[in-house]
Amino acid sequence: MSLKNRIVPIMLGLALVAAGCRSQRDGTTTGNASTPTATSARLYTANFSVSTNGLSANGQMRMMEDSIIWISASKVLELGRAKFTPDSVMVYAVVMNRYFKGTYDELYQRFQLRTDFKTLSETVRSADAGTRLAEMARPYGIEATIVMEPWKEMQDLTFPFAIPKSVKPL
Repeated sequence: MSLKNRIVPIMLGLALVAAGCRSQRDGTTTGNASTPTATSARLYTANFSVSTNGLSANGQMRMMEDSIIWISASKVLELGRAKFTPDSVMVYAVVMNRYFKGTYDELYQRFQLRTDFKTLSETVRSADAGTRLAEMARPYGIEATIVMEPWKEMQDLTFPFAIPKSVKPL
């Protein structure tokens, strides 16, 4: 199977790994710490590497505490992005030109991935996040090794997430 044909399963796997346990397009960019609504929010960033099904990728997670978790994964080129907020999920498989946008209930109905923002946030902030995320992926048939660097608090972060009009839904 070519790399291009494996991107959607990889991105869904990364979303699952990030999502853990339990159709409109939006071309907006979420603000950063300098915006008036985010001045008191704590901002964090961490790099990670994941390997599954013989493939590996590197990425970055950014988090505005209690508001947004943003994930970007790449292997030479960007493979995809995911954005989790308390009430919505967006996954964009860049190379496949496909996206999913919906609620956590729709994520479960469509892909059988059950989670919520609170659980996801607590999981990725834990000291053993990589191990916990890999364990949560196992029941879905995804054997993954995840190595996360410790979270670093930042003063200013952006959360870019634009989906071009030509992108088709998953």
